[in-house]
Amino acid sequence: MKKFVSMLLCTALLIGFVTALPAQAAVFSPSFDVNAESVYMVNLDTGFVVYEKNADVQRAPASLTKMMTALLFIEAIGAENLSTTEITAPGYIYDELYNTGSSSADVRPYETLSAQDVLYGMLLPSGNECASIAADYVANGSMENFFYMMNARARALGCKNTNFTSAHGLFGLEANHYSTAYDMYLIGKACYENETFMQVATTQSYTRPANNKHAEEVTVRNTNYMQSRTSGVYRSYIRGLKTGSTPEAGYNLVTSASQDGENYLLVVMGTPYEKDENGYGLAFGVSAQLYDWAFDNFNVSPALDVEKPCAELKIKYSTEADTVMVYPKESFMTLLPSDSDETVLQKTYNVPEYVTAPVKKGDTMGYITLTLSGETIGYVELICGSDVERNQVLYITSKILEFLNSTYFKIVFALVVIVVIIYAAYVLILLKKNHNSRRVRRTRR
Repeated sequence: MKKFVSMLLCTALLIGFVTALPAQAAVFSPSFDVNAESVYMVNLDTGFVVYEKNADVQRAPASLTKMMTALLFIEAIGAENLSTTEITAPGYIYDELYNTGSSSADVRPYETLSAQDVLYGMLLPSGNECASIAADYVANGSMENFFYMMNARARALGCKNTNFTSAHGLFGLEANHYSTAYDMYLIGKACYENETFMQVATTQSYTRPANNKHAEEVTVRNTNYMQSRTSGVYRSYIRGLKTGSTPEAGYNLVTSASQDGENYLLVVMGTPYEKDENGYGLAFGVSAQLYDWAFDNFNVSPALDVEKPCAELKIKYSTEADTVMVYPKESFMTLLPSDSDETVLQKTYNVPEYVTAPVKKGDTMGYITLTLSGETIGYVELICGSDVERNQVLYITSKILEFLNSTYFKIVFALVVIVVIIYAAYVLILLKKNHNSRRVRRTRR
């Protein structure tokens, strides 16, 4: 019995490990055309992939690159040291940016400012010079070393189709600088989980003090207009993270959203390099369309509750109970259409026909497979809900009966019967011979 349950559990863990990469399968499709080359949208409460499109196609990430640069910058300096760490912008970083017309935070060569100023300049107005300043500082003046650090961290996060050769993303595929919507989701999620990054990314404006290159304060503003109440693409639920655009990349956008206790992360890459009728990059409208669709049509719902039994198993060798209830080891939340409930889920129980006493509360009894619209969305271990002791008399009696009914016993018994019959026949033959011998001796007398 223990071997059987162990086999079930091992199978469950193996399958669960495979299907958990990268997340639960997407089974929903919006009714509208999504005007972007690549998309990856995940409900963070469940790990459910709500929608994806060309999520593993390599594309130019543009300034989405700065998410990785900012993450490494924060981690290298430490959130508590950002405001007190002074950095001087090195002159050489401006060579590649000269006359490109790329985004800037108006940080001048050899300007001295705080690491905090650099971080806000990188993430709010998407200053390319600030990304290079951060990279130079972290890697002690070697951009190549910083690119190595970026790629190493990307691999550690699970990225398999990403290669960084730039700290800011101004250059793309020709410079062997690329990523995918799925990989940007992994990087974006790491940023989402970094409190300092999110504090900066959700700030609308930041003012840095006067310094050796600016006689007056400089105010920078966030390029994520979905967070601006005065914009035509404002959505109250948006929380960060990063914009990015070049003619090659199109308009890219990574955002998170929180509303009514539900949380999403969305990567949109490769919308046409055009603006809508109100002058906003198309990635904002595509993101708003997808978020509105998700919030209007889906709810996070409990598929399994640790307080509710989900199966009843027969139990042998006990006088305390004939059955034992089994419960999910952990609660399981999933994303369901708003007009449905958990009954739309298919639940397949992988449990033995019966269990044998004694069992303890918390013992593994098998696992349950959850399926939605033909897609497996998860596996959860099932555990025993109570202690049940063994009755020794029942156990011994049952074992005796099992032995008596076993094939082994039947074969042995048959062999014994055959031997007895043969022996009886042999004895009868001997008796008959002895009887005949006595009759012959009497006749001779």
